[in-house]
Amino acid sequence: MQAKAGLVWTYLGPQPAPLVPDWEPFSWKNGFVQIVFAEVPCNWLQAQENSIDPVHFEWMHENWKTRLAGATGPYAPKHLKIGFEEFEHGFVYKRVREGSDESDPLWTVGRVCLWPNGFFLGEHFEWRVPVDDENLLSVTWSFIRVPKEAEPYEQKSIPSWNAPIRDSAGRWITSHVINQDITAWVGQGRIADRTKENLGASDRGISMLRKRLFDELRAVAAGKDPKGLIRDPARNKRVELPNIGRKLYTEGMTLKEYREHPFWKNLLEDFRWHYGQPAEVKREFRAAMGLEAEDN
Repeated sequence: MQAKAGLVWTYLGPQPAPLVPDWEPFSWKNGFVQIVFAEVPCNWLQAQENSIDPVHFEWMHENWKTRLAGATGPYAPKHLKIGFEEFEHGFVYKRVREGSDESDPLWTVGRVCLWPNGFFLGEHFEWRVPVDDENLLSVTWSFIRVPKEAEPYEQKSIPSWNAPIRDSAGRWITSHVINQDITAWVGQGRIADRTKENLGASDRGISMLRKRLFDELRAVAAGKDPKGLIRDPARNKRVELPNIGRKLYTEGMTLKEYREHPFWKNLLEDFRWHYGQPAEVKREFRAAMGLEAEDN
């Protein structure tokens, strides 16, 4: 058992225990971190498969958001090309959409499906922790760099909170990104029936993930280490993962630049990943970001 980055990590396998990965974002300075938990009634693997499905962003998040707002368009740019690669700590998926080309960081760098049960988008991690065959605990570790005007900033403690996934009427909450993902996970049932699948070209990453899972199950059964473990302390220092936004997270930008940024300006007003951020956490966030004057 070890405490790191505001979480308690526990190893349940045979000895000797591997090291808890020291991912690079855990050492970033001048940032506000929060941790969000959600109890989800489905098997962890169907949630993890969502982490290597690039096309679901077009439909599950962008186009669905348009429809939830009562509009019938314009819809999100279509995926023109997708690619998948395996590396030491998981898989990378890449995309080219309408209006972009292969010089786009979403193709040259991509996004990380973190082996075996994580997702890394650059400024936040998501882990799908198995509880039992039919339930998982979703754990989100989120970082946002404070504006340069608020530096130096040192966070005294990392807040954590539990996110609801249903509203008071029992309906699935769909207003926030991970809530939308959760509706896709649980919509497959407690344990997805893969015999009814019809995988297409965009599902090649899912096939790669499943093949790796079976390969690693066989390796563990033979007494070998599975993929992705870190045992050498010399290699476990600020371990980097492919990251489109590293420059921003390590160098920062001004509040004015935040306000003008097409993506980051939205995070100043709402925690876009999960619904239900407690008022006290929002106050801490706004104080860290230098926004408290706007509340007076």
